[in-house]
Amino acid sequence: MLTAEDVRRDDLAVLDLQRTPGELYSVEDVEAPGPAGTLRVRLYRPHPGRLHPVLFLHGGGFVIGGQGYHSPLRELALASGCLIVSPECRLAPEHPFPAAVDDAESVARWLNAEAPALGAYDMPPAVAGDSSGGNLAAAVTHALSREGRPPSFQLLIYPMLDATASSASYDEFAEGYGFSSHKSQWYFDQYLPPGVDRRAPRVSPLFDEDLSDVPVTLIVTAACDPVRDDGERYARALKEAGVEVELRRYQGMIHGFFQMTAALEGSRRLHRELGEWMREAAIHARRAT
Repeated sequence: MLTAEDVRRDDLAVLDLQRTPGELYSVEDVEAPGPAGTLRVRLYRPHPGRLHPVLFLHGGGFVIGGQGYHSPLRELALASGCLIVSPECRLAPEHPFPAAVDDAESVARWLNAEAPALGAYDMPPAVAGDSSGGNLAAAVTHALSREGRPPSFQLLIYPMLDATASSASYDEFAEGYGFSSHKSQWYFDQYLPPGVDRRAPRVSPLFDEDLSDVPVTLIVTAACDPVRDDGERYARALKEAGVEVELRRYQGMIHGFFQMTAALEGSRRLHRELGEWMREAAIHARRAT
């Protein structure tokens, strides 16, 4: 029987697939208020001076912490020139839904208020995330947008947006590509208590019907990934709602390739291209304020 301890231990193998990133100006841990106590937040600062703030919510199926993200987020900070702000939200199954999304929303509101004090521009931060962090990022973006404080932009990397696992890619890539359909559904089972509506927008942002206030968005999918269609269906829904959205499918890539910078040229290309897109989005956002 699979346990949280098993997957947390096994996930450490991803460290062997990561190259050593370049030097940053600073990496600093701070604390932010959360609904159940303070949350540790790591700041990745590529250079001195005012930077565009980006809240990055890491993946791990709502179960695994951020150990496998220290190098990739250094890479992303260097590529984008942005201040990457990454919190450690509470993990399932010890802290089931809505703990993680409550934490993520709390940190987002804190960052909105504290960005200038952290050395960032005084403007709405962007929101980003991969895998389960993409789920949280989309939920945070929806919440902030409805409060009249939309993020400056949104970046979702192979997001897990559908807890009902209703996309065709769940069958097409069920096994043989590293991240299985069974594993994805197991993660949702750890996160969601019995009786939770799996189509509720805070659980499955794919089913949110009010998307008109969502900011400019980039969605990245991996071609060989059970959750590929989640992101691509969401991109279509955003476009139909009038949102400026770009979808990029990375051919031959698998779920988790954002973290595999030593093993895959596609991962290194992803970081370069994310950095370019984020730099342009940040410039446009600052010009608009």
